[in-house]
Amino acid sequence: MDCQRLTKRTKKQLFPYIKSLPEELLTEVLARVGSSSVTDLFNVKLSCKEFFNAGCDAEVLRRVSLEKFPTVPWMNSSEYYSFLRDCEEKGNPEALFKHGMVEYFSSMNKQESGMEFLKKAACLGHEEAAYILELILLCTDHRLKAQAFDFLKIVEKESSTPSTNIQKCRKRLEEIIREMWTSRGSLPQPEPLCTSLVCKKNGLKSRWVSIEDKPSNCEACRWDREIVLLRNMLHAS
Repeated sequence: MDCQRLTKRTKKQLFPYIKSLPEELLTEVLARVGSSSVTDLFNVKLSCKEFFNAGCDAEVLRRVSLEKFPTVPWMNSSEYYSFLRDCEEKGNPEALFKHGMVEYFSSMNKQESGMEFLKKAACLGHEEAAYILELILLCTDHRLKAQAFDFLKIVEKESSTPSTNIQKCRKRLEEIIREMWTSRGSLPQPEPLCTSLVCKKNGLKSRWVSIEDKPSNCEACRWDREIVLLRNMLHAS
């Protein structure tokens, strides 16, 4: 007996057991599958009606992993967009984050809605959304600096080494920005956060910073550096 026939027979034997399982259990199984791989989720949904229905549950869509989905799906089908919007409506942090990035950085007349998507993602614990929101607020309105640093806490609390987490967020943002057409005026150059004469004397005010540069011990200088690095990414895209 070949493998294909064995697989079909095995599925046929399993279906009665699958139908007898509680819906809550099926949903949890599909949610765990989706949180590891969206491709595996799609494949499992195709195997039977029970798995398909469970795979459409709000909890599954909220938890499904979308990190490998393109930020800007240039050539994808209407089903692809429909799936992303369903995930977004069910509160999937990655779907909200990606939509917010496209709205804010690709279209000057959608920045307000882009901010709202990013805020929703950040409030759900999405680290990159919190990181970019902080930088946007620091660039656009210093009066919201306290609110900006509230988002920083989301990034810091997820790691025992906040600086490493910030590097990870920056790297992820760079990958996403490369996929996008960005608007040149989307992130204005703000006044420096650091006003220390000591930092200025030591040459820490330079706008020409490199990713390899060692961050300053001054917190304000470190965020001035992050702003410059982000603006450099946007100008290069």
